Order: sequence, then C-alpha cells, then structure tokens
Amino acid sequence: MSLSKVWVVLVLFLVVGCGSAEDSPMDTNAYNGTIAEINAEERKVHVEVPDEGTMEFAFTDTTQVLKNFLEVPFDSLDTNRKVRVEVVETGDQPTPTTVTLIE
Repeated sequence: MSLSKVWVVLVLFLVVGCGSAEDSPMDTNAYNGTIAEINAEERKVHVEVPDEGTMEFAFTDTTQVLKNFLEVPFDSLDTNRKVRVEVVETGDQPTPTTVTLIE
C-alpha cells in the first residue's frame, strides 16, 4: 500500500468518525426561571419558567450548581431564586446538567 493510499484511508476514517451534532441522541436546552419549590430529600426542584409553566428537574450525581462560575452545594438553592437550568433531553424528563444562580 502506497503512502498516498494510507493518507486517503486515514482521512476517510477521520471524516466518518466525526459525525455531526445532529446525530446525537440527546438534545440540549436551557430554561430561565424562578425556583418555586425544592425537595432536598429527592434532590428535585420545581422552576417556574415563563411560557412553559412549572417544570420539575431531578438532579443527578453529575448536576452542577454554579454561582459566579464556581460550583456550590445543592443546599445553596433557595425558593424565589432566579436560575438558568441547562438540560439534556433524555426520554420523558429533561435531566439538568447545570443550574446557574442568577443575581
């Protein structure tokens, strides 16, 4: 196999392996709203989102709570606090990846 054929094969592997974001099975979304309720035992928050109503978000072990770009504990959340919730849509319920405290 000549050197030029090796390069063609490598480029083909690279192009085929990259794929596109549209092929991703998970969609991401973000919601801005106000925390209406917190269930610390179940690690869930209800956020009042304009034009969407109240949405429930169940935290996972990888969900981050951020304030001023720094990670803070779950118990830093308060009702009536403005937040931005970034989620991945997996199945029926959106899973929060990041909750950012606003203000």
